[in-house]
Amino acid sequence: MHMISKHGEQEVNALFHKIHMLILRSLLAVQNVIIQDKHCFELYGYDILVDDTLKPWILEVNASPSLAADTPVDHELKYGMLDDVLTLVDMEHKLPPQSLTQVGGFDVLIDQTAPPAAKPPQQSHLLGCYNDRLENLKELRKPARQSTA
Repeated sequence: MHMISKHGEQEVNALFHKIHMLILRSLLAVQNVIIQDKHCFELYGYDILVDDTLKPWILEVNASPSLAADTPVDHELKYGMLDDVLTLVDMEHKLPPQSLTQVGGFDVLIDQTAPPAAKPPQQSHLLGCYNDRLENLKELRKPARQSTA
């Protein structure tokens, strides 16, 4: 909200898109050395600096980001992130089969159900900003509950 009030919603959305592209490009740059096994996943932590012109800079990428929580807010953030990771992994196959744009607090950056030539969605991405992740998770689980009833 601070950034939107200072720079405007359009500029902040453009910044989030640039961060989204930095993340994708950094992963594409190392895709040949990342283990690609459908039986496991890896969590990366990105430290991004935003300058006064709203240009994002990658400071570092952590292959094993710390999950220690020093404050209640930090605990809530990391607990929610871990909950969303496990929801996204979907080991119990509870997510609906349709194309998803968001799972909890995560934006889905690559639609694996779309053809390779499909354009990425033209929506703004939250990239870890506050969103109603609990409401999103409730909505995702509705079809699964209805189909089992």
